[in-house]
Amino acid sequence: MPHPRYDDEPTQVNPTGVGDDEAASAPSRPARWIAVLGGLACAGAGAAGAQVLHQQVGTEPFQVGSDRSAFGGLFVFAAAVERVLEPVTRWLPGRKAKDAYERALAAFTNRAPGVTVAHVAAAKAVCDQHRADRTVLSWGIATGLATALSAGAGFYLLRMISESSTWSGVPTWIDALVTGLVVGSGTKPLHDLLTRMQNGGR
Repeated sequence: MPHPRYDDEPTQVNPTGVGDDEAASAPSRPARWIAVLGGLACAGAGAAGAQVLHQQVGTEPFQVGSDRSAFGGLFVFAAAVERVLEPVTRWLPGRKAKDAYERALAAFTNRAPGVTVAHVAAAKAVCDQHRADRTVLSWGIATGLATALSAGAGFYLLRMISESSTWSGVPTWIDALVTGLVVGSGTKPLHDLLTRMQNGGR
C-alpha cells in the first residue's frame, strides 16, 4: 500500500519568488463526500462478499504457530494486495488535476502572462483534494478486496491470534473485515509494528 502508492504525488517545486506563506494561500480541501461514500461502499461490499464466501466455500480458519507468524502472514497478504491493486489505481480520478497543477506551476515558473501565485495555489488545492479522493477510494478498494480474500482463504486475524483454535467470539464476516482493514492500511504500518515487536516494544 513502502506504503502503497495509491495516490501519485504531484511534483513539489517552489516557484521563484513564491514564499511559503503565499504558496499556502489556498488551503487544501479534504476528500469529497462522494469519494468517502465510495470507499465505504467498497469496504461494505467486501464484508458482504466475505459472508457469501464463508457460506458457500466454508474454508476452515488458517492457524499459525505464533502471533509473530500471524503478522508476518499479514505483511505478505498486504504486499500481495498492493501489487494486485497497482494497475487498478491508475484509473482512479486525480491525474487530470495533477497535470493541471504541474502545468500551472510550469507556466508561473516560466513567467507566462496571466498566471499568478493564486492560480498555482488554487490548482494545488484542487490537486490535493483529488489526491485525498484517490487515497480514500484506494483504501476502500484495498479493504474490500482483502476482506473478501480473507474469507476465501480462511485468513482470519482475530481467530489466528486467539488462544483457542476454536474461538468464535465474533462472526466470520466481522473477523474478515478486521483483517481487511489491517491489510488495507498497507505494508508500512505492519512493517513498523513487526519492527516494534522485534525490538521488544521499544
